Amino acid sequence: MPLITLDNISLNFSEKLILNEVSTTILKGDKIALIGRNGEGKSTFMRVLAGAIEPDDGKVKVKNGIKISYLEQSPPEDNDKNLFDIVAEGLGDIGIVLTKYQHFMADEKLDEAAELQEEIDRLDGWQYLHKIETILNRFTLNAEVILSTLSGGWRRRVMLARALIQEPNVLLLDEPTNHMDITAILDLEKMLKDYHGTLVLISHDRAFIAGIVNKVFDLDRGNLAVFECGYQDYVKRKDNLLNSETMANKRFDKKLAQEEVWIRQGIKARRTRNEGRVRALQEMRNSFVNRRQKQGKVKIHSVAEDEKRASKLVFEIKKMSYSIGDLQLVKDFSMLVLKGEKIGIIGGNGSGKSTFIKLLLDELQPSSGSIRRSKTIKLAYFDQMREMLKPNMKAMDFVSGGSEHINIGGKSKHIIGYLRQFLFTGKQAMAPIKMFSGGEKNRLMLAKILSQPANLLVLDEPTNDLDVETLELLEEMLVEYTGTLILISHDRTFLNNVVGSTVVMDGDGVINQYAGGYDDYLTQKQDNLGNQVKTKVQSKSKQEKKTPGNPKQKLSYKQQQALEKLPHKIETAEAEIKAIQLQLADPEFFQQPESQEALVRLSRLEADLARYYEKWSTLE
Repeated sequence: MPLITLDNISLNFSEKLILNEVSTTILKGDKIALIGRNGEGKSTFMRVLAGAIEPDDGKVKVKNGIKISYLEQSPPEDNDKNLFDIVAEGLGDIGIVLTKYQHFMADEKLDEAAELQEEIDRLDGWQYLHKIETILNRFTLNAEVILSTLSGGWRRRVMLARALIQEPNVLLLDEPTNHMDITAILDLEKMLKDYHGTLVLISHDRAFIAGIVNKVFDLDRGNLAVFECGYQDYVKRKDNLLNSETMANKRFDKKLAQEEVWIRQGIKARRTRNEGRVRALQEMRNSFVNRRQKQGKVKIHSVAEDEKRASKLVFEIKKMSYSIGDLQLVKDFSMLVLKGEKIGIIGGNGSGKSTFIKLLLDELQPSSGSIRRSKTIKLAYFDQMREMLKPNMKAMDFVSGGSEHINIGGKSKHIIGYLRQFLFTGKQAMAPIKMFSGGEKNRLMLAKILSQPANLLVLDEPTNDLDVETLELLEEMLVEYTGTLILISHDRTFLNNVVGSTVVMDGDGVINQYAGGYDDYLTQKQDNLGNQVKTKVQSKSKQEKKTPGNPKQKLSYKQQQALEKLPHKIETAEAEIKAIQLQLADPEFFQQPESQEALVRLSRLEADLARYYEKWSTLE
């Protein structure tokens, strides 16, 4: 059943063609990823769907009675209302009445509150009050907190709650995972999988998209191509189309501009994973594992061995702790970072990831412990580049400092040629930065930072707002980068493809380091939890045999039954998870239609397993 129909719509901004006679339908139950390069007009297309922008030509037809909720890319920053008021606004008139009632009750203006009760009764409003409280709890939001005091990730949660409380038929989400930590992204992914309405989604997070969508809209130079499939199949079909387009251009001599040809051929080449780079990444991870195993053994080093190790040292952290007041962010943590290592850092919002980077870079001092740093560090820090962007400066001048040539790896390159590597055309290279989208600005900052002669690269959330093509380009460059990389990211696929080890900030100062990317960390964490449960079961069994008369808290019959079933549930879930992971390790598996079902099943099993462990901890 069509909910939204686009009938031959066209839209231009200045000289740029955004939509070129686009016709399509959005059906009930569609979960659509809107894909396209930065600057193609994806956000503009969303605003057309939301009714915020009228097309120049054609019609947008929305079925009568359909409710559309739209979450914009940039949530408001200066709103001084509390979270209850913000979420209630999504309900319209009844939300306004409930907001007034809450304020009267908080101010103990009981007479005024009593007057509103009749109107709330008439509008059957008490159910909506319960609905507001439920969705605030679902998103772990405090009703009294002021929106402007929250970080970007939390503001996005609030606006998503506001959009969902309307119970829309169509939900439009523009980069909903930006500034969210991985836990929040996984929660949102599960929520959107279970969402029964129609969804149109813009996101750069490939794992997030792959787990949700059943259709892809591909926006390319004003034209919209519709792919009736999940994201993994879309990637393959898109590659085939690029090949066909190249052949057609040669056959009919209707070539694209030379710059566009290079860009599109590069996309295809990057999607064909280079086996040599994959092997290099695996070797780096194996090297990290071997080094950690050796650290646990006593060994007498010769002077030459010590000097060799010191020459490779970038950071040596010994029993470092750091607190802000009563809040412990780092507790007794030790780590060795050697030249050429690529380390990912993950953790919840507020867990201290950026603080950890500042400690490494000597911007903050540890409360206790020590950090030894190489004296030869040449730093390039992505987060600091944002302050250098000037709206009226040309893109090429920002990167080259005003010169026509730039030195890359000891070789002189023309700045326009260098920027083409980052998917900028010659015209874009000479354009002022104010003309660029958020993703294009991020891409420009990456071009700047990767041009610097640095041996330590620190990237704090570099993937925000980047399109998929740029992400693949950045992955390739970082894997080939010979210096040391420290990377904060919430993008699971990006971490899997780039880093050799992952530092996990679990909260309360607890930090652990795992070999490999995000998926490797999950596997090791599950193995560790499984071992802990088995150890506890064995220990408990021995204790009960030794002291059968020991008093313990009596469980109810149902609790005892649940506890007895848990070991079997845990073993079954772990076995199925490992079986699915083995399937996913085979690239050919993604060509099969059941691959999407397997990804969904894996996500649910992992959530179930975490719940079983938590229940075991409670009942034991």
